[in-house]
Amino acid sequence: MNRRIFFHPERCMLCLSCVGTSEIRKIPQDREPTARLAPVLSRGTPWVWTCRHCTSAPCVEACVSGSLRQEEGKARVIHQPETCVGCGSCILVCPYGALKFDSIEGRVSKCNLCAGEEVPPCVKVCEARALVCQEPDLFAREKKKRYAREMRSHRGIE
Repeated sequence: MNRRIFFHPERCMLCLSCVGTSEIRKIPQDREPTARLAPVLSRGTPWVWTCRHCTSAPCVEACVSGSLRQEEGKARVIHQPETCVGCGSCILVCPYGALKFDSIEGRVSKCNLCAGEEVPPCVKVCEARALVCQEPDLFAREKKKRYAREMRSHRGIE
């Protein structure tokens, strides 16, 4: 499955629940949860910066330790934190600001699309349904249908 996380800015309330973790009690008090996406307010519109899992990922090319790799047969960039040396070269080349440096661990973190789960936790907790995890083709078809419905309603065609 070649799923991606997509964002609907018109639905987002910037509640930041997507940044949290279901295991919040297991995090030591001197640490914050490792954010794998970054909600921000940009020009008055909420936006979530997360890994786009680029087809030709600059972070993979820049990774000196090989901890970032393109998954075979899929357009997914996987990060293996146990081999990360924390040099930050991937952070410098990512056009989306999707990689974050964890100063306590001394290494980088990023979204791996929670491969072991059917629905990533950030998508599960988003009550506004601003985050969705779908195949890109399905997301595009649904977006086209929504746009066509909106245009028909604006023109009074329905």
